[in-house]
Amino acid sequence: MKIGFIGYGSMADLLTRQFLAHSDVAASDIIVYARSANDKLQEMHDLFPELTIAATSQEVFEKAAHTFVCVLPLGVLPVLLDAKPALSADKHVISIAAGVSVADLAHVTDQAQFSKLIPSLTTSVGIGTSLVNHGSNVSTENQTWLSDVLGTFSSVMEVPEENIDLASDLTSSSPGFIAAIFEQFVQAAVRKSDLTEAEIFQMISHSLAGTAKLLAERGYTFDSLIKRVATKGGITAEGVELSEAKLPAFFDELLARTEKKYDHHHAEIKKQIDELF
Repeated sequence: MKIGFIGYGSMADLLTRQFLAHSDVAASDIIVYARSANDKLQEMHDLFPELTIAATSQEVFEKAAHTFVCVLPLGVLPVLLDAKPALSADKHVISIAAGVSVADLAHVTDQAQFSKLIPSLTTSVGIGTSLVNHGSNVSTENQTWLSDVLGTFSSVMEVPEENIDLASDLTSSSPGFIAAIFEQFVQAAVRKSDLTEAEIFQMISHSLAGTAKLLAERGYTFDSLIKRVATKGGITAEGVELSEAKLPAFFDELLARTEKKYDHHHAEIKKQIDELF
C-alpha cells in the first residue's frame, strides 16, 4: 500500500517524517509529486532514495491508496480535477487546506473518499492534536487507518465541519498565537530590567515548557494551576487579576479576526466552485 503526497511544503514534510519515524510506513511506501523542485523534498529523497518522486499528480492518485493533498486552498480543486480519472471509489484523499470542506471536495466526484486533516506543528515533537473530518462515504477501514497513523505521534480528534475553523485556531494556529503573546512578555521584561533578551527568553521558555508538562503530566487544569501558583493577595494574583480584566476582549477580537479570514477563504472557494462546476 502506497501513501501519496501532492505538494511538498512544511506540513507534507512534517507528516512524512513522522510517519517514517513512528509508524510502520516505509520510505518505499511513499510517493510524492511536487510541481516544482524544493529543498525539503530533495533532502528527504537524499535521506530515503527509495521514496518515489512521481512525474504527475495523477500518477500519485493512481498508485496510492491514501493521498494527502498539501497545496494552497485555491489549488486543491484544480489538482483533483486534473486527476479526476484516477479518483475511483477505492481512493482515499485527505486535504489539509484551510477553508476547503469535505463537501467542497465532493464537487469533483462522488466516487472517491474524501477526508480533511488539520495538522499542527506541535505534533513534530510528539505532542499536539491532529483534527480530522470525514465524508459520509469514507469507509470505517480508511477512517481507522488515518486515525491510527496520526495517532502514533499526535492526539487525533474528529471535529464536525462547523467547528473545524475554530478548532484550527486552538490547535494549528495556537503555537503562533502563544509565541506572539510571550514575545511581548519578553519585550516588556527587556524594557523593565537590565537582563538580556536571551536571558529573559530562556526564563520564559523554560517556564512555558514546565507549565505544559504540569498540564500534560500532572493533571492540572488552567484554573487549578492558577490556584496552585497565585496566592490570594500575592504578587502572582496581581497579574492574574489583570489578565482576567484585559485578555477576554483580546481573545474575543482574535477569534473574530480569524473567523473573518476563514469566511474570506470560504467565499473564495465558493466562487471557484461556481466557476469550475
